[in-house]
Amino acid sequence: MDVLVEGNEKGDEVIVFVHGFGTDKNEGFSSFLDAGKFFQKDYLLVRYDMSGYGGSGGEEKDFQFQKAAGDLDFILRFVRRKYPAKKINIFAHSLGAFVVVLLSPEGIKKTVFTGAINTDLHLIVKKLEKRIVDKNGIVNKNDISVYPRSSGTVQLIGKDFWRTLENVDFLLLLKEFAVKTDLLVIKSKQDEIVCSDLSFAEYKKIQSLCYEEMDGDHNFKDSKDRKRLFKRIEKFLKNKS
Repeated sequence: MDVLVEGNEKGDEVIVFVHGFGTDKNEGFSSFLDAGKFFQKDYLLVRYDMSGYGGSGGEEKDFQFQKAAGDLDFILRFVRRKYPAKKINIFAHSLGAFVVVLLSPEGIKKTVFTGAINTDLHLIVKKLEKRIVDKNGIVNKNDISVYPRSSGTVQLIGKDFWRTLENVDFLLLLKEFAVKTDLLVIKSKQDEIVCSDLSFAEYKKIQSLCYEEMDGDHNFKDSKDRKRLFKRIEKFLKNKS
């Protein structure tokens, strides 16, 4: 696995970044790269590429959410072994949040989910199918789907990706994880990736997490929106309540 450790090694806390599907440790439009620059003064930062992406081994078409959860488990074990005295926080974006709740790790101080996904994963599947078709890609849930990305790259999606999304109860996993950590979920008001519908109301019903909506697209590409996001996360991480 390709892992980058940077920031303040003398600090008391670590932020582990979990990127979304089809990206890498810098995240879409370098949002994690910018976040690293923002938080590096006060926190030790750990960013990594999931198997099949970036500099990590594996093939993109073989991506599995269960394997991605195993990657995160490996990273958390690494952090605890090398920095046993530090408290661990997680910052996950988009489907990276699904990876986190799938693992449901213990002992995480605070967790932030940005680019909040629909609690109904079937809606995510339908939205993604439409995006692939609209971009003249190929949806083949029994073999390899071909997804032309806005970056100009072509992403290959294996059948295990679809099977997991169609058979896992994300809402149940979310509720179970939310009682283990102090959780902030942020939905982008102008999100162009996820559906905007009533499934997000389910977040508001979970009293053990904080759900907020902020101006910005899926990756908070606008510099003002991105800075506002980072400041909100900083306030959340430093709040002792």
